[in-house]
Amino acid sequence: MKKHIIVFVLSILPCLVSAQSSEKQIDLDAIVLLDQMGEAIGELSTVSFHLSIINDVLDADKKVTQHATECDIKMAGPDKMLVKTHSIDKHRGYWYNGELITFYSYSENNYITVEAPDNIISMIDFMHDKFEMDFPAADFFYPSFTDDLIEHFNRISYEGLEVVGGEECALITVENDNMLGKIWISDEAHSLPKQFEITYKKKDDMKYHASFSDWQLNPELNDDIFEFAPPASARLISVLIAKS
Repeated sequence: MKKHIIVFVLSILPCLVSAQSSEKQIDLDAIVLLDQMGEAIGELSTVSFHLSIINDVLDADKKVTQHATECDIKMAGPDKMLVKTHSIDKHRGYWYNGELITFYSYSENNYITVEAPDNIISMIDFMHDKFEMDFPAADFFYPSFTDDLIEHFNRISYEGLEVVGGEECALITVENDNMLGKIWISDEAHSLPKQFEITYKKKDDMKYHASFSDWQLNPELNDDIFEFAPPASARLISVLIAKS
C-alpha cells in the first residue's frame, strides 16, 4: 500500500475542478479531507481492521430485509491480504500471498486457488473482472479513490462534524443520479474512515452501511497468515464460474 495511495490528487485537482465546475459541485474542503484520509492509509505498510456491514436485500416476497456481515481484514502492502467474512448464511475466507489467491468456504468446507496479479489492487480488479468477487471497503485503498469520486459523482460536499461511536467525524457526501454516499472520516484517529453508507436511489433507496473498528496501524503480520492451509477434509473445487 505504501507509496501507492500517497500520490493523490491535490496537484491536479485545480484543473479537474475548473474543467468540471459547470457540471459538478466539488467542495474543496471535502477533497482535502479525502486526501488526508488517503495519505493516512497510504502511509501504512501493514494494517488490520474490522468491518461491520448491514445491507438491505430483497427476500423471496420482495420485501426489504437487512443482512449483516462481519469482516476481519489484514493487509501487508503491496501484495498480501487476508479477508474473513461471516454472516448468517455464509462464512468465507480469502488468502492472497502475492502469487495465488484462495477462496475457502467454511460453511461448505471447500476451496479453490487461482493465480493472481502481484499486488493487492490488481488482484482486486482481477477477481472482480473475472469472477465478480468484491472485497469489503476495497475502494478506500485505491490510490485513485478521490479521483474516482470526482469522476463518478456530480456533487461532493463537506457537511460538518458528527459524533459517530463516540468519535468526532467529518461527514462528506457524494451524489450522482444513481446513488447518495456518505463517508464519515475520524477527526481523532489518524483521519481514517469511521463508517460509510450508500443509498441506491433507483433501487427503492436500499442502503449499504459499513462501520470500521479495531484499526491496528502497522501491526506486525507474519507472512504465514497469508498462506492458506486447507483442513484435512476440505474439498478442492476445480471449477469456478467466471464472469462472461
